[in-house]
Amino acid sequence: MTRTDRISLPLGFDVPEGWLAVEPEAVGAGGAAFVAIRPDSVQSLGGNFTPTITVSVANRPDSASLLGIADEAVTRLGRTMAELDVLSRQEGAGEVTQVLRIVTPAGLELAQSQVHLVIPGANGLADRVVVELACTSTPQQAASAVGEFQRFVASFHVRSPAAVQPSGNNSAENKEYPQ
Repeated sequence: MTRTDRISLPLGFDVPEGWLAVEPEAVGAGGAAFVAIRPDSVQSLGGNFTPTITVSVANRPDSASLLGIADEAVTRLGRTMAELDVLSRQEGAGEVTQVLRIVTPAGLELAQSQVHLVIPGANGLADRVVVELACTSTPQQAASAVGEFQRFVASFHVRSPAAVQPSGNNSAENKEYPQ
C-alpha cells in the first residue's frame, strides 16, 4: 500500500483489559487499521479461536448510506465464508450495528458484532470517513467478548488534534491508517 492510500486521523479508544494490540498483518488482517486479540480466552472461555477486535477506516466520497455500507460489509465477508447470516441489525443516529453468524470454509462457527460509523468531513462527502469496528469470537466466547467490545466501542472517539499526545499501551495514538 502506498502512502497515498492512507488516512491520517487522530482516533482514540481504550483497549479492554486482557486484550493485546497486534500488527494487523501478523493475524492476516492487513487491511485493518488496528487489531487486538484476547490470547488467554482460548483456554479460559473455550473454543479453538482467538477473539479479535478490528478497526477499519476508509474514505467514502460517494453517496452510499451507512446502511448500504453495512450491507457491503456483509457481502464482502460473505464471499470468503461458507455461510453467513445477519442475526440482527439496528440503525441509530450516525451508526449501524449488526450481529452476524459466520461459518468459515473449515466449518468453524463464529459470531461477529460490527459497528459502522461515519466521521463527516469538512467538505461533505468529498472527505467523509467510514469506520468499521468489529469483534469476532466463537459463540461460547461471545458472552465475555461482546461486553468487552461494547466498552471498546463506547470509548471510541476522534481526538481534537491539539489533544493528541503519546499514550500508554491501552490507548490508540495519532497515526495513519490504511484504507
